[in-house]
This record gives sequence, C-alpha cells and structure tokens, in this order.
Amino acid sequence: MPGDVVLLVAGLLASHGTLNLWLLLAIASFGAVLGDSAGYAIGRFGGVRLVSRIGHYFRVNDSHLERTQKYFDSHGGKTIFIGRFATGIKSFIPVAAGISRMNYGTFLLYNIIASVINVVALLLLGFFFGESWALISRWIGYGGGVLLAVIVVAVAVFWYLRRRRGQEKTTQDPAP
Repeated sequence: MPGDVVLLVAGLLASHGTLNLWLLLAIASFGAVLGDSAGYAIGRFGGVRLVSRIGHYFRVNDSHLERTQKYFDSHGGKTIFIGRFATGIKSFIPVAAGISRMNYGTFLLYNIIASVINVVALLLLGFFFGESWALISRWIGYGGGVLLAVIVVAVAVFWYLRRRRGQEKTTQDPAP
C-alpha cells in the first residue's frame, strides 16, 4: 500500500482516537527521512555500478548519468523538495541524488523540510477527513453511483471506437 494512503488512513484513525496524532507525526517524519536517506545511500554507494549493469534494460547510459549529475548540481535542492510531493517518482529521486553525488548535508536539509511538510499535510488531511467522515461518506454514496456510470460509459465508448477503428483498418488494408 502506498505510503501516502497509509498516512491518510493513520490520520483518519487518529481523528477517532485510535492512534496518537503527535506520535504519528514524529514517527512518520522520521521514517520518511530515514527511507529517503537509505535511497540516497543506495544511489551513492551502488547506483553507478547498478546502472552500468542493468541500465541498458531501462535505456539508461553514461550520458544520462552525466546529465543527472549536472541537473542535481544546479537544481538538486528544489528537486528533493518538490519530488517529495510527486507520488509516482518520490522513491527514485533520493537514489538519483545519491548517484549524482549531491552533497548529503544539502540533501538532508531539503529532505527533512519536505518530508515533515508532506507527512504533516497527509496526516492532517486524513485527520480532518476523519472528523467529517459521516458527511464525506454520504457524499461519496451519492456521487459513487454517478461516477461508476460515467466510468462504464467511458469504457464502453472507448471499446466501441477502438473496435470500429480496427474494422476500418482491416477493410482498408487489402489482403496479399
């Protein structure tokens, strides 16, 4: 389960008194910083070897590593900070920072600031959603049926258009 979802659920549980919000804030912030530091260490101490061994499977080569180095030299702090909020890629950014040999002190400073803000935001979002859970669940109930209907219609239209396009293509391409 993605960490963002876990934090939202933990915040929701804290709103109901099941978990302690302050303890969650401390533990989750520490865990986020520690996890990103581990990613940095992986990149720093094994990343270049790993990329040289398996990088061709992902179309990564030495010129990509050089560009990553230059990029982190210019924009490393901003990337660490903003990347913490990019759910799909936030696990890879510390590894890239390590591979590019970004100064660890700079990495750690931006990582701590971004991680704490991210954790606080997600836990509080879950906490305040938990406070309003009855209202939210009622609105989801109302809109859930409509959303499901829209998804079903969209999938049906996509399937129909794709099938129709395939039929047109086979009638235009003469058999040899």
